[in-house]
Amino acid sequence: MEKPSQYPDISDILARKAAGRRQRAALSFAEKLDILDALKERVRPIIEAREFRRQQKLKSKSQHS
Repeated sequence: MEKPSQYPDISDILARKAAGRRQRAALSFAEKLDILDALKERVRPIIEAREFRRQQKLKSKSQHS
């Protein structure tokens, strides 16, 4: 009887990651820059919210001093 593996088989995940890397490597430099611009747009609301919270925190500290 075969002993069960301690870890799950993730070979399919690793294969998809490798395929994705190859796909991105095949893109032109301009296409890669377009992807970066799109990512920046997606995270902009998060960055703005973080900055807003930081400003609010500084305001409350200065009012309590």
